[in-house]
Amino acid sequence: MLVNAKKELLNGSPTLPMRKGKRPVTIRGPLHVQCSNHGDNRLLRKLVEEVVGWPGIEPNPLPVASADLVSIRVGEDVAKDDLSVFIAGREFGRVLFGTPTIYLALPLSCAHWTIVRGWAEPHYSSSFGLVPPGVMVIYTPRDEQEVAVCRWLFRVSYTFSLRERRRNSGESSLPGLGVRRNEKIQEPAPLGGVETALSHR
Repeated sequence: MLVNAKKELLNGSPTLPMRKGKRPVTIRGPLHVQCSNHGDNRLLRKLVEEVVGWPGIEPNPLPVASADLVSIRVGEDVAKDDLSVFIAGREFGRVLFGTPTIYLALPLSCAHWTIVRGWAEPHYSSSFGLVPPGVMVIYTPRDEQEVAVCRWLFRVSYTFSLRERRRNSGESSLPGLGVRRNEKIQEPAPLGGVETALSHR
């Protein structure tokens, strides 16, 4: 189910659930940030701690000395050679904590559906060719269900950034997560790979 859901989303199928509520207010500019409708910052921090522990992520995800910025990069040995799949260098994700904002480089078909389903908007700098067109501002999660969707989007971006050989081995060591419209979101349990289902209303 996970493989099929990923293939469908990577190929442009509308399997992503609709995000509830209005889109957050953002300030669009070179530093494109989310200004409203944030969830508990602890949810975002916990999600980022999990993501930086995935296989192939560089052990030091903080290239700058800031507690408010996390740059999530894949190692040189596993990264695709195509620069259009990254925000910059080998960075596929970036998170700001001061003004909670998530940036992810997504495949264009996936980026399209994150916009249509209310989860994201294109990064302002992509309009000027300063970042690839798949770089999105992903709205920060407000609850556990939204954490599951954001985790899945991180995983899509992560998988998209890996060389084909590493992609297969990297995915197999990650807990599964399926997302389908009007169905349940399966979220990895903290221990033993046991999944629990969260109802998506």
